[in-house]
Amino acid sequence: MRLSTRLLLAAAIAVIAATTACGGDSTGPPGGGNHTPGTLAQHFDTLYVQAKASSASDTNYNARVNILSNLELAAAFGATPTSIAVTTASGTESWNAFIFEEVRNIGGVATDSAYIFVAYRDSLVHTAIVTGVRANGTSLGSSLITNDTLVVVASANSGVATLVSSGSTCPTPIAGLVNPIIATGESATCVSAVIQAAHTSEFPARTGVPAAYTHFSFATRTFAGERFFDPPTSGGQALIASSLEHLLRSSH
Repeated sequence: MRLSTRLLLAAAIAVIAATTACGGDSTGPPGGGNHTPGTLAQHFDTLYVQAKASSASDTNYNARVNILSNLELAAAFGATPTSIAVTTASGTESWNAFIFEEVRNIGGVATDSAYIFVAYRDSLVHTAIVTGVRANGTSLGSSLITNDTLVVVASANSGVATLVSSGSTCPTPIAGLVNPIIATGESATCVSAVIQAAHTSEFPARTGVPAAYTHFSFATRTFAGERFFDPPTSGGQALIASSLEHLLRSSH
């Protein structure tokens, strides 16, 4: 099944750990020290299960489910988050970020692709952003989440992502992850990649959202990410675009 077709389809089997097992609610996101991609994937998987359970009675959690799935996908297939200096309307903050590319495959021929960038401010991902850009530079939009369920869609975006190089086959995800995004990723062909990216988003003010996040930008950085080559299809819309656009529509 296509990667983004299943990107938002998830069914939590059980809550595999309590929030306390994931560490404290610190501003410094996990990613260094003893945190391997596998342990980060477990961390995001736990948060995903909790958010998915909450979404059954409160659809405001759907955007959080999506963002956590993107974080888990990147970590599960071997990427390590990159620390970035984020410029906000109030100054500079330190966030962690992943980026990966999805390549659409029509009839066995790689056609177009898009890059998904997802970054988080804190260890429990209370504040995060997801944005996308096609290989030709067309923005797919941006969505910011704060306090778990407050979502703001960007009013303006600009950015670029460029593939620097690709490498070996991605490692197999660790056992025990329950998010269906893992099986989706395994249905694609994944290789490691080095990607350069820069981005700027402007967000409208919203009650409950810190005024600092009316602006979000970071200068060009190099990321260790992934490329996911979807299984061949007979046609259809760009896959990642449809996933991100679904998120943006659900955020209004």
